[in-house]
Order: sequence, then structure tokens, then C-alpha cells
Amino acid sequence: MALVSSSANDDPFLKALKQAIGSGAAADAGGKVYMGSTRYTKGGIDKSSGQALPRGRKMYGTKDIWMSTGEAEQEYYKWSSRQQKAFVDQGILSGLLKLGDGPMEGAALWKKLVKEAGQYGKAGKKVSPIDLMASYVKAHGGANAWKQAGVFEINTVTGERRYVGPGTYLGGGKAQQVDTRVDLTDPDTARAVATRLFQDMMGRDPGAGELGAFASALHQAEQANPVVSTTTTQYDLETGQPVSSSTQQSGGLTAEARAYIGEQQIKKKKEYGVFQAVTTYQNALESLVFGAPE
Repeated sequence: MALVSSSANDDPFLKALKQAIGSGAAADAGGKVYMGSTRYTKGGIDKSSGQALPRGRKMYGTKDIWMSTGEAEQEYYKWSSRQQKAFVDQGILSGLLKLGDGPMEGAALWKKLVKEAGQYGKAGKKVSPIDLMASYVKAHGGANAWKQAGVFEINTVTGERRYVGPGTYLGGGKAQQVDTRVDLTDPDTARAVATRLFQDMMGRDPGAGELGAFASALHQAEQANPVVSTTTTQYDLETGQPVSSSTQQSGGLTAEARAYIGEQQIKKKKEYGVFQAVTTYQNALESLVFGAPE
């Protein structure tokens, strides 16, 4: 059976597990068990040119992680119960464990893989316990044991179900998808709103420049207040097909908000103050001449 190298390991769980080990372990060249590699920051200087990199950019490198057999064996007990269960599922897929096995059998398998990886380490080869597990999974066909069922993938060996549909899975067959969009008022509607406001507040139609200024202010406000649609969908756990769905919307501008933006644009004009004063004076004069209505 050919071994699978770290780069050939394409199982999502095994990748995540290797990253978890790498992020929590210190590089130790004196160990015998290869546990993958970890990323580190070299700094902000480009070694080839000696020049400082642009602000916000850094150079990165990788360090190999080596542990003693005892340290590597203890990694299993640092995992969460969910990670341990996922490892056991991989063991079942690989044929190294059987249905019904649990954390104790998983611990025994991990120790076995660690000791075997240690033998490769002594020979100067970088083969981790995860690499060994991936080799068995691939050879046993476990990587292809998933079948599609709507928005779910179900493992035919372990019965594990994982969500592959849109949005975020909330559990219990329920998922949520959030969409954000900007609704811009079309030119005809913007012109109609501006015309009505100018006639009511200024006694005239808006000019071309005034229409453009209103449309610009309106679009800026609409871009700052996008419409957010949150759709919650309930799926059948067996078929993965949608059973029910509901959508809630928030954000965006109402007709009143669009009118308010136009009003504020008009009130900034000196002409508005003059027009209001003239209108007030004319109304008062008409009241004196014709008398107040009875």
C-alpha cells in the first residue's frame, strides 16, 4: 500500500486535524514523530532584495513539527469529543476500526499510528500519523463512501451526515442564508420625487443640476443602507429536500426616507428661505385684504 503524503491528503477532517496539531505544537527537531508543519511569520523584510515590504505585508515560512512518541500520543487526549468521534469515523472508513468502536478504540489506533510514524521518523522520513491514516482511508475506498442526499452528504459506512448546501447550517435540518443587496432608485422615480418636492417647497420644477444632486445624495444613502434578506430553510433530514422556508428583510430606504433626503437638499438653498418668506408675507397680506376665512 502506497503512503499518501501531506500534500495528497484531501480529506477535510484529516486536513483540519493536521492544522489543529500544527497550531498547538511547538517545533522540536529533537523528536522522532513527524506531526506535519506549522506556518510562522518571518518578518517584513524581503531577503532577496533587503528592502522592507509594503505596510501590511509579511513574509511567511513553515517549520516542521517533531515530537517524542509520548508527546504525540498525548495529542489525542487534547482533542474535543467531537474531534475524537471524527477520528474514530475515519478509522472505520479506513477499515482499521469497526462499527461500534468508540474513544477507547480510537486512542489505541492513534497510539499505533504514532509508533509506526516514529519508525519512519527514525529513518529520516516525514510521515505523520495522519498521513498513515489517509493512506488506509484511500486504500479502503472510504474517501468515496459519501452519497449525495439533497443538501446533505451521508457516509454509507458510518452514517455521518454533513451539510453541503448554501448558507450556514444551524442544526436539526435547519439552515440560514443571508443576502445583502443595494436597491438604487431608478431615474424616473427619482425625478418624480424631486419634482413633487420642488413644486411643494419652491413653487417650481427642479433644474438639471438639482436633479443630479438629489439623485447622487439618494444613491449614497441607499448604498449606506443595503437591504438584508435572511432566509431560514428547514430541510428533511432523510432526503435533504426543503420542507419550509421563510424570509425576513431589513434595511433599505422607505418612501418617507427618500422624501426627507430631498427636503434636506432643498432646505440648504438660499432660495428656499426667500420663497418661504415671500409665501408667508403673501398669505398674511391676503388675510388682511380679504379677511380671515369664517
